[in-house]
Amino acid sequence: MNMNKKNNQWLVAVVFLILGFLLTYQYQQRQEPVRTLTIEETELLLQEIATLEGEKEELLQKNRNLLQDVKNFETAAASSSEAHALLKQELDRSRLLLGMVDAKGPGIVMTLRPTDASLNPQTFNYLTDLELMYLVNELKFAGAEAISINDKRVTIQTGIQSSANNSYILVNDEKVSPRDEVVIRAIGDPEKLKGAMAFQGVLSYYALEFYDIRFYAEDQILIPKYNKAYRTDSMQEVRP
Repeated sequence: MNMNKKNNQWLVAVVFLILGFLLTYQYQQRQEPVRTLTIEETELLLQEIATLEGEKEELLQKNRNLLQDVKNFETAAASSSEAHALLKQELDRSRLLLGMVDAKGPGIVMTLRPTDASLNPQTFNYLTDLELMYLVNELKFAGAEAISINDKRVTIQTGIQSSANNSYILVNDEKVSPRDEVVIRAIGDPEKLKGAMAFQGVLSYYALEFYDIRFYAEDQILIPKYNKAYRTDSMQEVRP
């Protein structure tokens, strides 16, 4: 009986040993070679991650508090006089313009898809932050009231920046790949927006000429709200 028990224990141990080896081997096969960080670099990286996580949570909490303050004020305003009702309308409009709520309306949808790079191997270029900022500016100049890039709302505090090797473009600190299809939505007068994009030379700006760009009008476009915290730590109102 004891002999069978010991044999079973050895069998279980061998099975777990083999499974552990297979899992370790599979994991190592999937890993790309990376430079080993020094102890100092690892500690600095962990400190930076902890700091960023703390700042992110602090900003999100500030944003939640501000939104709650606005809701409380709106409730009080709506239950009071006509002047307060007008004030609430202005607050609603401000929230819409700032991108604090989802927006919908007519406009255009634009898709940018990279063509085959092998057709122009010497000259082919992918999108960078430069082209995206250019398109946003052209759409705003044509009267766009709300814009999103891959469902990331463009606001007064939106940052657009390419990574060092342009493997991705950051929009609101979220990655957009220039090697995949990019979708830009804009709410506004569809005819004016289409006319601006169709104007000769507009879509030949730098790397845009290496993309298959199409745009079409839609009666109802949905643009999600800005999902980051607004920063007002340094900015103050100028009072008379």
